[in-house]
Amino acid sequence: MSFEQPKPDSKKYSDLINEIQKGIIKIPKFQRDFVWTIDKTAKLLDSILKGYPIGTFILWQTDERINDIKNVGNLEIPDTPDGVKVQYVLDGQQRITSLFAAYLGAEIRKSGEKKITNYGSIVVNLDVDINDNDEQVITEEPNGEKYISLCDVLNFSYGKAKELSSWFSEEELERINSYSTAFKTYEFSTVVLRKEDIDSAIEVFTRINTGGQTLTLFEIMSAKTYDEPQKFDMQVKWEEFIKELKEVKYEGVSSTVVLSLLALLLSRTKECKRKTILALEKQSIIDSWDDIISALKDSVDYFRTTYRIPVSQLLPYDSLLVPFAYFFYQSKDKPKSDQRKYLEEFFWRMSLSFRYSSSTESKLAQDIKRIDMILNNQRPEYNDIKIYFDSPQSLIDTNFSAGNSYCKAVLCLLAYQEPKDFQDNGRVILDSSWLKVASSKNYHHFFPRAYLKNKTVLNSNSLMNITFVSSHLNKRKIGAKSPSQYISDFQDENSQINKALQSHLINLNGFGIESNDYETFLQARSKLIYDELKARIELDHKEPANEEVQELILVGESEAVEFKSTLRYDLQTKVVNKKLEYVVAKTISAFLNSEGGNLFIGVDDNRNMLGLVDDIATLSKKNLDGFELHLIDLVKKYIGGEYGSHVKISFPIVEDTQICRIKVSKSGKPVFIQYEGSEHFFIRTGCSSQPLSREEQSAYEKSHWGNK
Repeated sequence: MSFEQPKPDSKKYSDLINEIQKGIIKIPKFQRDFVWTIDKTAKLLDSILKGYPIGTFILWQTDERINDIKNVGNLEIPDTPDGVKVQYVLDGQQRITSLFAAYLGAEIRKSGEKKITNYGSIVVNLDVDINDNDEQVITEEPNGEKYISLCDVLNFSYGKAKELSSWFSEEELERINSYSTAFKTYEFSTVVLRKEDIDSAIEVFTRINTGGQTLTLFEIMSAKTYDEPQKFDMQVKWEEFIKELKEVKYEGVSSTVVLSLLALLLSRTKECKRKTILALEKQSIIDSWDDIISALKDSVDYFRTTYRIPVSQLLPYDSLLVPFAYFFYQSKDKPKSDQRKYLEEFFWRMSLSFRYSSSTESKLAQDIKRIDMILNNQRPEYNDIKIYFDSPQSLIDTNFSAGNSYCKAVLCLLAYQEPKDFQDNGRVILDSSWLKVASSKNYHHFFPRAYLKNKTVLNSNSLMNITFVSSHLNKRKIGAKSPSQYISDFQDENSQINKALQSHLINLNGFGIESNDYETFLQARSKLIYDELKARIELDHKEPANEEVQELILVGESEAVEFKSTLRYDLQTKVVNKKLEYVVAKTISAFLNSEGGNLFIGVDDNRNMLGLVDDIATLSKKNLDGFELHLIDLVKKYIGGEYGSHVKISFPIVEDTQICRIKVSKSGKPVFIQYEGSEHFFIRTGCSSQPLSREEQSAYEKSHWGNK
């Protein structure tokens, strides 16, 4: 890359401000935030007043429009007029921003700060001799000395002199005027690069900022792909995506993931090296962005539902999302039976082999070929990939570390079991913020390290000693107690303690719990976990029954999914409450009037399986047939028998508990529910069923069913 040597130039203070205010000089978004303190700004202005050099501004002049900073504090920076070349600041952003803020007295709240800095508070001390080295431009009003606002000096004019004449003597006004002239006539050294392409500008920026901020590849690509007419801002779009991921606890995904995916999908060579990413065509990225983000969302959903990895912090590598997103981008559909098995094998082999610990770019390119095979329903080979577990003992010997990819892989297996609370069999809630370090609230050594401290054991921090529990249980209920003691305590409160233990791949019997035998525990648990992992790699792992049901429940309540603890049995009053039956009918009618959906009875709002036992006990026919008949009668009573074909009732077993699934399909016409002598019309909005007024209903019917 060669340049014609740029010629040095200069700009006066007023020219700089004028060009900023006209949108000609702009600060690119890839520059770091304005971080200079007000004291540093004052020293800069003091140097200018004294005629000291302050360095050269390097500007890039171009017709291109890249993402830029839109305001400095309370001051907006206008867009560059059409047909006018823009000059982006490559070097000198802190100085130029300081000059602009001081000239106009900006009020700026810097990133990470609560207070607002008022640059209008900078003053010039008139009692200090300009020839002395003492600072004249200061941030605090001097005690007992004459001073004037820096803004007034910078904007001094004949009119301003008349305005200030009652405050200052003629001699002082002359001094102020001389200071103003010093600022106005100061020649700011500038160099303007007139090479049009952004690659050249970024290369210059990177070279001159070796001691400062280094541009990330994502920042470079954000700058290169910014397109105002098409409203494409990669940085903003990525932040919006991360905001969505935060809602499902997957905000830990790095921007490298999307860049790698873009390159693997859009490049001719199917590589994701830096040079390949930089060479991607801007329009191709813009055109494919939405589909690529959609594929990433599908991957996240797949990890959360199929592999039951509830948070991104547990992922061995976020790079694992890349091959899976590649699959969903190419497939546009959920994986079929064999593909599911091959993808599962792929996931576990990559996770247990330290696959993406180094040379990630080249390995992703290799692994995409494996995904291509899976897309063609072929099982890939993995002869070149070594898995680092050959026996249960290798798991015992692994020291637990929350950041280790191998440990995370095993934690993913534990999370798949949906671990239950020892105290009440409730679901253990896992949170990304609690899973970053080994000492976090969610990790529990089943044999507490404090208990093992004075025992003769080889490794109290063995990976096989780790379970997931709530922070409350960990600190207040378990502490340094022996397993036999705290499990016995929990048995008094939880009659199904073994069910809870099994969800951690532990059993009450044969695991040395009663005798506090740590060695027996490690051997028994490592064998169980080893077999589970081996089955997934050797394709012996059987998918759970009712996989679709489990996925729906795991995702949680939505516009198309609702949970009800019971059909008619009131858990508070312990008697039948027929209002609950109406609520069930109301939900069914709302699904009929919307896009259909699934109502699960016997599942509470926290996705705990309560079952149907209490409801069935209230029926005259005390079995599932009686439950189904009662449901059908409710639909007829509240909605009408003609809609029976839209309502499918089944009784899946989830977590060894029988629940009821009511699958409702969309009705071809409006459905009303009869209650207490009047008709009501409901639709699904978010996670609830909402009534519509007559006027709202009429408008909804037209938009939803047309003129039917």
